[in-house]
Amino acid sequence: MPEEWIRALVADFGSECRERLRVSDTEASISLPVAKLVETFGARWKLSPRLHPEYRLPEARVRPDYAVETSGRITGFLELKAPGHDVTPDGFTKRDREQWELMRRLPNVLYSNGHIWCLYRGGSRPLRTVRLEGDLYRSGSRLRTSDADGAAFRDLLREFLGWQPRPITTIGQLVSSIAPLCQYLREEVLEQLALERRTPDGSRSRRRAPKPFTALAHHWSKVLFPSTDGQDRDHLFADRYTQTIAFALLLARIENVPLADRNFVDVARELKAENTVMGRALQLLTETVDAEFARRIDTLVQVIDAVDWEAIRSRTPDAHVHLYEDFLQEYNRDLRKRSGTYYTPPRLVKAMVRFTDAVLRTRLGCVEGFADEQVTIVDPAMGTGTFLSEIIDRVAEERARRGEGFRGEAVEQLAGRLIGFERQMAAFAVAQMRITQTLREQVTDTQLGDLRLHLADTLADPYERATLFTFLPDGDPLVENTRKADWIKREQKVTVMISNPPDRERAEGEGGWVEKGREGDGEAPLLDAFRLGGRNGVHENKLKNLYVYFWRWATFKVFEQHRSESDRGIVAFISTAGFLSGPGFRGMRKYLRETCSEGWIIDLSPEGIQPPLRTRLFEGVQQQLTIAVFVRSSADTEPARIRYVALDGSTREEKYAQLEALGPDSDQWRPVRQDVQAPFTPAAFGAWDTYPALNDLLPWTVPGILPKRTWVYSPDPDTLRSRWRRLTSETDIAEKRALFRESQGRTVDRPVKPLPGSAQRKRSMLEAGPECPVPVPVAFRPFDRQWIIPDNRLLDRCSPELWENRAEGQIHIVELHSERFGDGPATLFTALMPDMHHFAGWGGGRVIPVLQKDGTPNVTPGLLQHLRNSFGGLPVTAEDLAVYIAAITAHPQFPVPLRRRTHDQRRPRTPHR
Repeated sequence: MPEEWIRALVADFGSECRERLRVSDTEASISLPVAKLVETFGARWKLSPRLHPEYRLPEARVRPDYAVETSGRITGFLELKAPGHDVTPDGFTKRDREQWELMRRLPNVLYSNGHIWCLYRGGSRPLRTVRLEGDLYRSGSRLRTSDADGAAFRDLLREFLGWQPRPITTIGQLVSSIAPLCQYLREEVLEQLALERRTPDGSRSRRRAPKPFTALAHHWSKVLFPSTDGQDRDHLFADRYTQTIAFALLLARIENVPLADRNFVDVARELKAENTVMGRALQLLTETVDAEFARRIDTLVQVIDAVDWEAIRSRTPDAHVHLYEDFLQEYNRDLRKRSGTYYTPPRLVKAMVRFTDAVLRTRLGCVEGFADEQVTIVDPAMGTGTFLSEIIDRVAEERARRGEGFRGEAVEQLAGRLIGFERQMAAFAVAQMRITQTLREQVTDTQLGDLRLHLADTLADPYERATLFTFLPDGDPLVENTRKADWIKREQKVTVMISNPPDRERAEGEGGWVEKGREGDGEAPLLDAFRLGGRNGVHENKLKNLYVYFWRWATFKVFEQHRSESDRGIVAFISTAGFLSGPGFRGMRKYLRETCSEGWIIDLSPEGIQPPLRTRLFEGVQQQLTIAVFVRSSADTEPARIRYVALDGSTREEKYAQLEALGPDSDQWRPVRQDVQAPFTPAAFGAWDTYPALNDLLPWTVPGILPKRTWVYSPDPDTLRSRWRRLTSETDIAEKRALFRESQGRTVDRPVKPLPGSAQRKRSMLEAGPECPVPVPVAFRPFDRQWIIPDNRLLDRCSPELWENRAEGQIHIVELHSERFGDGPATLFTALMPDMHHFAGWGGGRVIPVLQKDGTPNVTPGLLQHLRNSFGGLPVTAEDLAVYIAAITAHPQFPVPLRRRTHDQRRPRTPHR
């Protein structure tokens, strides 16, 4: 028999829809009937549902029509479409699809157009679909369920209203559950910011509307990301807000703080008892939000409350290692890449801590290594706490050799000497989880609060009053946290600085005090110690990298800050390998040689850029990586003795075996060159260093052409003319900018100087006519001649010397100057002007013209006469010299000694004949 109450419920729904649809056929017409149906159904099952209508901004992409509260908890979301509109992703319009891409991240969503009801549980296909029989416009009380007893419709609504998160027992489940909810919440924060900005402040006589998110974004963004503004700053704030909420709640869950049916104030208060900084941050971020926004966080709370952390750790003992990186990979891959967040493999950290411990014992006389009471350790970018956890374990294990009773005592004594700084709140929360677990495993009375872990910007000026949290009163836990961190940066004597600092190129403006110095003190920025300046400084823009800023801060803190012979210590970093031999790092290498006593370079990827996946110690990182350990053991004025070893294993396991066998005095080390600016690469075997480099023979070098937009190249001139006409005829400025592919150096409205020899005047692309400049041939890649539009408005780096130097008979020698070359020729030769990446399609190439601008040989003065004398008066021309260079450097055996035996500088050398 049909369940009469379901039939009556659907019939009433049909009658109300018919009446409302006579006036209008929008989704608003069925909104109240749907809400009444769901609430009546829930009351029948004693679920007491309440539907909270969501206020939408005109441009809102996220918010569903209703948040559904059942038994005091948000259990799902209801999204309505107008009758007749599709409620499956396949039939969505562009706007509906944009909303769906966010809505599908929610774990329990019911879509309905009144006729069709689809229940989604985090997938692109509905878990259940029910169609009512009849026409919403005409059927009225004759509207029916599709099955006789209405069981399908009943089950769909019961499953929707009765949703509860499943227990989470694996890292994969945890990440796949919370990352989508964080994505959704991030969009909610962005919409809240947009709503507050559209709300007028009111006149002086009226009470101003509260704008909690605008205030938080203003205060937090000022320090967390000062180099951004406008929309970018909003997005960064939304990311940080969302991640902080999620990981503070997760930290509370792991610490057995109840979450269900609790308000944020109580959760934050309990969390603050053990995790002061994260507890206060959670309180600060939630205390001003209204009930409506709190409902949007409720689903995230329920999901995190379902986390079984003990089950997760039983399956994955090192779950902390992967948690934050895996989360970022799922949440926002671009953000992960931009932030340089790649976890450091525990096995690599273990080997690096062991090596540094050996240096402490053998070079600084600290006979107990990290356990020595005089040793203070700082990780200035602790991330998820890998290094600090490993140091705790090492000290405990070393002392436990005397007896298990010494283990806890050693950890207790170490705690006050162990310091960590981290700027990202989510990573900071994971570090607290991880280190707490490490302490528990060591069976010690030491608590997390005994360690000196600080939410702080390492690179910020410690002599200025910190701008982070200045809107909070003195004595606030976050203010005290910042003050203590600044005291450490100003006063604390540090023995060991050990870390895997973040790596991000083009980080100008993010180096804080290190990069810019202190305003008004008259002293140069710390980074200047890594600079040579003048002609030698042409490549020093490469110093504007986050890892370089951390190198400079660490070396100042350990080797210089106290300006005495007692400034002894160690800096041990994992970083990209550019500073080993890059021309922009000559000053950095000079500083390290002149400041330190010894150094060890462990090349983790001697294969070069993009090493095979099977050999990478960091599986997700394609750059060349190195471990560098530098020690200052005395005030010795001699240049540091620096040694090098390459891990040449053909598998990851082979590399680890080599690394774990290394000690400071192992036989595998090779000395590096001793010149203060020379690369940190091994001195050559045989006579290699006696051979002249190419620029010793042909001194004038220029960079190749770098347009930074590929459309200015083409295999035929007609295509370029067509592209030019398309660009210049476009009247819509936004479309014109998109076609042009604007960059920092070139925009459509930026006037630039013409190319040398051009009759054009300085002007922008907005003034360009339909007539395309006559294309000219260029050497794009090896064996790939193309044409280019000769207009400097299109070329970020036009290399004007090349355009001036198109002399009759010119030959360009191209070498891969900024990367190590491998098998094959070491130089290429072309009569055409070459692209900067002509040599290999990547890496900086250097061009050496055989002739100078006036047609005279680009040869070191006196060299041709010397060669003529050496060969009995036989005339030797610049072309002869170029042919000789070609014969030598193009020989297949030329690069073999370089790769197999020397790991030398990257530039080719020419043997004496």
